[in-house]
Amino acid sequence: MRISRPKPPGWLEVWRSLRPPVRMLSVAVPALLMAALLALNLPFLKVQRVEVEGSSVVGRSQLLAEAGVAMGQSTLAVNTGRLTAGLLAQPWVGAARVSVHWPGTLVLSVTPLPPAMIYQRGGARELLTASGAVLGPVPSGPATTPLPVLLDLRSGRGPGAGSLAVSTDLATALVALARAFPSAYGVAASRFEITSVGALEIQSSAGWTADLGPVLTSAQVGSLGAKLEALRALAAKVNLKSATIKTIYLEDPSQVVVNP
Repeated sequence: MRISRPKPPGWLEVWRSLRPPVRMLSVAVPALLMAALLALNLPFLKVQRVEVEGSSVVGRSQLLAEAGVAMGQSTLAVNTGRLTAGLLAQPWVGAARVSVHWPGTLVLSVTPLPPAMIYQRGGARELLTASGAVLGPVPSGPATTPLPVLLDLRSGRGPGAGSLAVSTDLATALVALARAFPSAYGVAASRFEITSVGALEIQSSAGWTADLGPVLTSAQVGSLGAKLEALRALAAKVNLKSATIKTIYLEDPSQVVVNP
């Protein structure tokens, strides 16, 4: 009796028929995938520690959440660009960078925006950036550089550190206006005020107040340019340094009203 050799499986015959380079590639690719899978799950390559460099105006846990840090994630899979973008998207952040220190440490470097205004609401005095974000309480002692003041008379408490107190458009406009006011109108803007109904008023160093109407929406903030141009036109006709002026109504720039 003659016993024949068992016939090899079909896949083996197909593999043997391949050219040597192709056969090597068919073995190398699965091996590399398996090695990568193992590397991603190595305990010492996972994010076990996060270091924060620079100065943060929010707590550590909030900072990590804003960046999108996932503890226990493999450092090989960490997208530092995405984490950096998450920090830069925060309104209080001026500069940020996220890097990996092997094997398992993540480093967050963050620098806040500089203060541009003093924001007062409900008895609290806080520093405000040009983006409208709260940096925290005004430090005690004399200020090295005087900052314009924004008094918010709306009800309720102001937002916490790192959050927007006013819209970025409004804050940027007020910071620019505080710098340009003396040269444009001949007097300084001693204080900005948001009334209880959300209208913007400017108190001048000459003693008069300019009422510019509501600034609660983007469209309302965008209309400030026409109102300030109307004030500039008025400055060419009226002495804005006069102590006899009490209020200038600019809500309708086509009909400016001066209350002596």
